[in-house]
Amino acid sequence: MTAAEERAMGNSLDSPLLVILLFILRCLVPLLILLGISYLLRKLGLVSESHKKPPQNHGNNHNSIGRGGLEHGKS
Repeated sequence: MTAAEERAMGNSLDSPLLVILLFILRCLVPLLILLGISYLLRKLGLVSESHKKPPQNHGNNHNSIGRGGLEHGKS
């Protein structure tokens, strides 16, 4: 291998701009693919929209009085 070939091989990925561009593409391309698949699944009706949380009873839970109740993993 000649000296010119060694320099060409060494400089092929040494450019900081090229490394940054490849890093951004490596992160963004899979993200865009996943978002596109998610969009298509919702448009085709194969995935439903997320459900709303049930209303909280704001302290009206009589099962938790004095014992910590279900909120603290006690039954």
